[in-house]
Amino acid sequence: MTATRGRGRPTVFEPHTQTAYLDLLRHGLRLGEAADHLGISRATPNRARKTDPAFAAAMGEALEVGAKVRREGVPHGEYRYNVLKCRCVVCTRAATVARTGRRADAATQATAADEPPAETAGDVHPIRLDGAVVGESSTSFLLARAS
Repeated sequence: MTATRGRGRPTVFEPHTQTAYLDLLRHGLRLGEAADHLGISRATPNRARKTDPAFAAAMGEALEVGAKVRREGVPHGEYRYNVLKCRCVVCTRAATVARTGRRADAATQATAADEPPAETAGDVHPIRLDGAVVGESSTSFLLARAS
């Protein structure tokens, strides 16, 4: 029997694998996740994208759809308001409440900053050499710390 493919290494990224890869991208998987799911190298789709213009166009479309699917999966809240620019009632309310809370915290911190700081254990203490006798105390240690 003769081989129908010819010589050399067999094709790794066949058309049915390309279709499955594009479907995974459309469903919101990221590039590496889709490649791992199919058991192919992460570099294989990028190599095909550089050599096949039709696959490159299909991959661009699949990436756009997948990004939209991932974006829709993000729950409504402050993140979606600030980053994804969602202006629904839920996101707007969440962002307003969070912003108000941060402003209140900043105001209490500003009033706390007006108070004198409490003494802490990290304060600098003066070195006293009164009554120190050479050889009996740690005067050399104290002088080393002072310099």
